Amino acid sequence: MAKNNTKLDLPEIEATPTANADAPKTKKTVAKKSSTKKRKTVSKFFRDVISELKKVEWASFKNTKNNSGVLKQTSTVLVVVLFFLVVIAGIDAGFTQLLKLLLEAAA
Repeated sequence: MAKNNTKLDLPEIEATPTANADAPKTKKTVAKKSSTKKRKTVSKFFRDVISELKKVEWASFKNTKNNSGVLKQTSTVLVVVLFFLVVIAGIDAGFTQLLKLLLEAAA
């Protein structure tokens, strides 16, 4: 099998230094740039959060024709959660008793 000698005809690239490349970067300038950049990104984040919260259509607390109100909806959610809490706790207690019986029988 013969070797495949392929050479690419690429032009030589010369590195040309920029005006600031010769000046050494001090720790202060690097830290200053990074801290201002962080400050800008944090402030932009909070501005975006506030603008998004202004777009939200908040529910009313009182009952209206089209809405049952936040308090009624919250109470409904709490009742459903408590119901499933009792159901899951009962199932867990049942499995625990079953496991105890199986371990006693195996011993």
